[in-house]
Amino acid sequence: MKKVALIDTAHWHVPLYLDALEKSGVEIVGVSDPTETTGPALARKFRTTCFASCEELLAHERPELAFVFGRHIDMPRIANLLLDRGIPFAMEKPCGIRAADVQQLAEKAAHRHAFVAIPFIFRLSDTMKVIQGGEAAIRLDHASLRFVAGPPSRYLRAGNPWMLERVIAGGGPLINVGVHMVDLFRTLSGSKIVAVSAFATSHINKLSIEDFITVTLQCASGAIGTIECGYTFPSAPGQQREFTFSVRAGNRFLRSVDKGIEVIRDGVNGIEREFVPAEFETDLYYADFVQHVLKALKDDSLAVADFRDAAAVLELVEAAYRSASEGGRTIHLSH
Repeated sequence: MKKVALIDTAHWHVPLYLDALEKSGVEIVGVSDPTETTGPALARKFRTTCFASCEELLAHERPELAFVFGRHIDMPRIANLLLDRGIPFAMEKPCGIRAADVQQLAEKAAHRHAFVAIPFIFRLSDTMKVIQGGEAAIRLDHASLRFVAGPPSRYLRAGNPWMLERVIAGGGPLINVGVHMVDLFRTLSGSKIVAVSAFATSHINKLSIEDFITVTLQCASGAIGTIECGYTFPSAPGQQREFTFSVRAGNRFLRSVDKGIEVIRDGVNGIEREFVPAEFETDLYYADFVQHVLKALKDDSLAVADFRDAAAVLELVEAAYRSASEGGRTIHLSH
């Protein structure tokens, strides 16, 4: 039975992990929660101890695996603690608020051959599988991706007011939910992104973070990606967000429709249309991520994504924020 720690659990994603952890049969050997909001109840649930900090937990326990949550600004510090102790871990994105910090973590993890997993869950999704079409690599021509989540007030209800402060969260919907879209486009394109431009607005909620942002990514291959994300969807329990997309890949045009993906292509007898069922409820993929992490660690295999991926995504997020702050100026990336 693997000994697992849950680090800084005052985070809205934690509930999405719990059922999978319970079903996996791991032993939760400790919980940390500096806010004392969710940790005590989780400690009772798993019959373990709640500690005031990650440092205190690690002073008393030696977990074989940690799942790390917490504030974006705190993530590099916690990651360094775990890397220094040789403890494998999974860390919620974005892993920090500066790409340079996450790049440092990537280099340190690589040097130590550490196991680190990042939940870029679209890599485990039906969406990714259908677009790739069973191919190891595809030729992506263009993609338009929209992920619009509920209003920022939901973070207040979840006990995470820091998510509305740019200096702690690093930004708004782009660094929080948009990173999934950036990673999806990066992964599908298979090409270096050489230029980024963006426009953002904060006029709705008048917070330090953006309400809505649109980003354009230009690849060396010529492929173009547009990403729109925001905190503007009138969220309700049965419908929490908008996730829609259209993609051109080779001779296929794919678009999201109700409960699946429509694949349109030129056939010998004219246009062919195929409907492929797909699960778009992204919350469900976190259970798959937990299973993936446990299996990869057991098999000594690679995680679905690591700090190198997180650093590359955050570099693009930083470029988009810089572009938006400068009136949409195109940011050319040097590598």
